Amino acid sequence: MTTRRSRTELPLRVLPLGGLGEIGKNMMVIEYGDDIVVVDAGVLFPEVDMPGIDVVIPNMDYLIENADRVRAILITHGHEDHIGAVPHLLNRLNIPVYAPRMALELIRQKLKNAKLLADAELNRVEPGEVVQAGGLSVEWFEVCHSIPDACGIAIDTPLGKVIHTGDFKIDHDPMIGEPSDLKQLARIAGDGVFLLMSDSTYAEEEGASESDRAVTDGLFRAIAEAPARVIVSSFASQIARIQIVADAAEAFGRKLAIVGRSMIENTKLARELGHLRIPDDLLITPAQADSLPDSRVIIMTTGSQGEPSSGLVRMSRDQHREVSIQEDDTIILSANTIPGNEVGVNDSINDLVQLGARVITNRQTMTHVSGHARREELRMVINLTRPQYFIPVHGEFRMLRAHADLAVDQGVSPENSIVLTDGDVLELTAESAEIVDQEVAGHIFVHGLGLWDEAGNVVVERRSLAREGIVTVSLAIDRKNRRVVGEPRLVSMGFVHAADAESLFEDTKDELQPVLERFSSERLEWNEFEDLIRATVGRYLTRRTKRRPLVIPVTIDI
Repeated sequence: MTTRRSRTELPLRVLPLGGLGEIGKNMMVIEYGDDIVVVDAGVLFPEVDMPGIDVVIPNMDYLIENADRVRAILITHGHEDHIGAVPHLLNRLNIPVYAPRMALELIRQKLKNAKLLADAELNRVEPGEVVQAGGLSVEWFEVCHSIPDACGIAIDTPLGKVIHTGDFKIDHDPMIGEPSDLKQLARIAGDGVFLLMSDSTYAEEEGASESDRAVTDGLFRAIAEAPARVIVSSFASQIARIQIVADAAEAFGRKLAIVGRSMIENTKLARELGHLRIPDDLLITPAQADSLPDSRVIIMTTGSQGEPSSGLVRMSRDQHREVSIQEDDTIILSANTIPGNEVGVNDSINDLVQLGARVITNRQTMTHVSGHARREELRMVINLTRPQYFIPVHGEFRMLRAHADLAVDQGVSPENSIVLTDGDVLELTAESAEIVDQEVAGHIFVHGLGLWDEAGNVVVERRSLAREGIVTVSLAIDRKNRRVVGEPRLVSMGFVHAADAESLFEDTKDELQPVLERFSSERLEWNEFEDLIRATVGRYLTRRTKRRPLVIPVTIDI
């Protein structure tokens, strides 16, 4: 007869499905006994080698397979890399969502757009509020970040407290909202913390992050010195930055036009929630801006990361419906470039300068500060919570390693400071920590309504098309007599110059002739025939050109 273990004898299981080893698609699974909670469900914005992809979401198969045990999604804050995948998860699981004010309203809008709002159970939580998720008690505590209403999460388990900081920094005088509530965190940690999971984004950077108020002087000075229009580009969720720009507009007798759907929606929501204090008569439309002297206009938009569909990038390409770049415009990029976005950002800056604008970035004057803690702040949280176990989260591998080493320096034992990667299943007990399994965790690519995992061939084919081009091999087939009629016709796109194609493809037809003869003599199945055509044409073109295009056989029945 087997003896059922008591709840205190069960291990705590931790499974990151995204966000470890990358900046984006944050999703952490915390499991105790029959209860699973999910902290955040975010997206990763497409990288250079993901042609045509809208966003990337975590692989959620583990949650679907264990749907009967998933109790809730617990949200830390409203950035896309923490909430962007919520609609995709709720499309497959019917579970409650608990989120702070602004994050909840942003999720509500996403679900409305996805036509999922009617069936969703959305619950607003306030700092200090305790929610029961199955057998787990969950409490939110206030942290300062670059979006209002950001929180960390404390989960009470039979083994002790589990704390997930969310994204945070320690700002004692933030532009919007309250400082990180270290007093509440100390209270939560009073009896000791079993596991701390903490933001690692700036774990390599010594010192402390500056307050968002530090940006005020730089932005005010740049706007004061601008001779004509000012266009400020920032993240749509950077509500404090919108307030600083609005204050500058009021101080210098300018009017403010908000451009771009996400920027307009976030501004409207932040005003409704009381986070933004902008007089109605300060705001104008882009059309109204055209009727004012340029020296009385500020435009705020998205595009600081070079996103192709963003407002500033479309302006830089002279493709924006409402705003055209003019000589003497001052463009202020109020953001640091996220690693991987350098090419897009540099291209848009060059295009703007070519159109006659003056571009100011954070390299020339302080136009941005980070919303993430640096090493001095990270030490403070580790020392305040004194965790038995430590897992760095939210960052590329080098950031995670730097944070894990920092925890050891602050007294966490080396074997208890654990760097995980997406898919690792970590089991923790009062005496031990062990990675016991590996679950499927990787990219799910989203394009329109299409979803593809990394094992699929869609993105692989797109990468091949982008690098090498395509060659189609068209064949007329007499299926009754099982023979190829006439010669194959080869057409390419993005592979070779038209002037070089004729002789190359004539030689390719000669190389293909034995395969065509085999089709009749050996009575090959069509899929075998297709594979032979791809392999033969691919090998020959590679030998001739040192490039291998995507080869697509096409048949016409006669």
